[in-house]
Amino acid sequence: MLKRMLTLLLAAALTAPAARAETRSGDMRNMDYSSPYQGNPYLPLWEYIPDGEPYVFEDPDNPGQYRVYIYGSHDMLRTEYCGKDLVVWSAPADDLSHWQRDGVIFESIVGGQADTLFAPDVALAVDPDTGKKTYYLYPNTQAWGRNASVAKSDRPDGPFEVCNWQPGSTTTVRGVLGFDPAVIIDDDGAAYGYWGFCDSWWGRLDPANMATLAPGESARRNIPSYDQMTAPDYNPADFNIAQDENVGKWGFFEASSIRKVGNKYVFIYSRNGLPEEPTGKNYNQLAYGYSDSPAGPWTWGGIIVDAQGEVIRSGLSYERSFPGGNTHGSICEIGGQWYVFYHRNLHAYARQAMVDPVTVEWDEAPVSEGGAVRISMAEVTSSGFYLDGLNPYAPISAGRACYLTGGASITPAYDEDVLTLPVTNLRQNAVVGVKYLNFDLTAPYAGPSSLEIELIPQGVDATIDAYLRPVSAADTPVSWAGGKIASVGAGSVPLGTFELTADMPRELTALRIPAPAADEVSGRWGLFLVIHTRGGGSACELYSMRFAGHD
Repeated sequence: MLKRMLTLLLAAALTAPAARAETRSGDMRNMDYSSPYQGNPYLPLWEYIPDGEPYVFEDPDNPGQYRVYIYGSHDMLRTEYCGKDLVVWSAPADDLSHWQRDGVIFESIVGGQADTLFAPDVALAVDPDTGKKTYYLYPNTQAWGRNASVAKSDRPDGPFEVCNWQPGSTTTVRGVLGFDPAVIIDDDGAAYGYWGFCDSWWGRLDPANMATLAPGESARRNIPSYDQMTAPDYNPADFNIAQDENVGKWGFFEASSIRKVGNKYVFIYSRNGLPEEPTGKNYNQLAYGYSDSPAGPWTWGGIIVDAQGEVIRSGLSYERSFPGGNTHGSICEIGGQWYVFYHRNLHAYARQAMVDPVTVEWDEAPVSEGGAVRISMAEVTSSGFYLDGLNPYAPISAGRACYLTGGASITPAYDEDVLTLPVTNLRQNAVVGVKYLNFDLTAPYAGPSSLEIELIPQGVDATIDAYLRPVSAADTPVSWAGGKIASVGAGSVPLGTFELTADMPRELTALRIPAPAADEVSGRWGLFLVIHTRGGGSACELYSMRFAGHD
C-alpha cells in the first residue's frame, strides 16, 4: 500500500504544471521540456531494454515519414538477464522525446515452453525490382537447435515469424549465426553476418535465405579477444585485422554490431579493456574498427563509450562513477546528429537503454591511403537526446542520475505507472550526480531560486550538500577537507545544505533550500548531491530534485 501511495504522489509531482519552461535564447531543438520522460534512460524508467540496436526505418503506416526503432533484449525475468520475448520501441525521427512501445515482436515457443532470447539484430532487404521491403530479425534464441533462428516480417514493428526451419521441422533451424548476431546487407545486395562470445566470427550469407553461408563460403575469424591476444601463440595474421601497431588493443568480448558510415564500414563490439589502461580491465566499453569493406580487414578505431562513466583519478588510484557490467549497442545518425546507443547496469538483472551524442567523420580516401573513420568518445550523461540539458524546473527522477559513488545505487521497479526510481544506500561521502541541466531555460517563476529534493529519511542524522558542476569538470576528482568531500570537481559551485535528523518520519518528504547561485549561471551544469552522515547508516532514499521559487 505504501509503495502504491508513493507512486501516486511522485507521479503527481513529476507531472506538475511547474514542469513547463520557456527557452531564454537560441534554438532548443524539437524536444518536449515538459515531458516527465525527458533524459537518460530515454525509455520509461520501468522498462529494461539492453543490447539496443537502433535503426531509422520508414513508418509503414505513414509513407515518407521515418521513425527510430530500438531492437534489444528484454530484462523481464528479474532473477536472470534477458527474457522470453522481444519488444520494440520507436519514436518519430524528428521528435525523440516521444517514445512508444510498439509491442511484442517475437517469441519462440516450442512444446509450450518459451525460449530465452538474448541480444537481437535486424536487417532490411529491399527488392531491387519491386521495392518490397523485408525485415529480417535475428533473435539470438537460447535453445538447442534454435540458436541460429531467423525471422522475417513486412513491417519493422513485426510480428516476425521464423523463416529458416530445417525442412520438415518446427523445432530446429538451419543457419550459421550464433551468439549476439549482427547482419548488414550491402548496397550490392550481398549480406554479411558476424557473431561470437569471446571468439569473433564472420561470413558472407546466402541472400536467398539470410541464414546459411553463401555457397562456397566458410566461417572465418574476425577480431581477436583479450585471451587470444594475450596467449603465447597469438598470431595477428590469423585474424581479420590490419597488421599494425594496434594488434594488441582489440579485446573482443561480445555484442557484434555493423554499420555503414559514408563509404566505410564500422564494426562495433563490447570490448574487454586492458589492465594497463586508465580504466583497467573491464567489459563496459563499446569499441570499433573500420574498413573499406564489410569483409574487413578492420583497422582499430578506438572506444566510443564506457558505460561505467567518468574516471575520477586521484594520484595513482581512480574511481568509476557508475556500476560496471557489460554493454551492447551501436551508432545511428538521426536528423544530422550521430548518437551512440548502449546500456547501463543496475545490478538487479535490470539494464536500461542509454544514448549520448557523438561526432562521426570519415574520409573518402581508402584505408590503404590513410582514409579513416573517427568517432568521438561519448560522455555518459543524464541528458540523452536532450542535448542542451534537462529542464531544471521540472522534477527530475533520481533514477536519471549518471554519477553514483560511495556505494549508492538505483533500485529498479516494474509497474508501468512508475515515473521515478529511488537512489538508495546513500552513506557517508556518497555522491549523486545528474548531468546536465539546461539553465538557458527561463524559470516559470519570478524571484530567486530554491532547490527542492524529495526523499524518504532513514532515521539518521545527516546533511546533503548540493553543488552545481560545470561541463568542464568531467573526469576531475572530488576534493576533501577533514575527511569529508568538500567539492565535486574543478569549478564546482556550492548551493547549500539540506539537514536530516534521526527523528524525521520515514515517509516521502520534500525539503527545500535557497539556491540563489543557480540564478547566476547559464548553459549546461551538473547538479550534484554529497551525503554526510553522523554515526553511519544510509541517510535516505532519494526520489527527485528540481529548482523552484521560494514559498
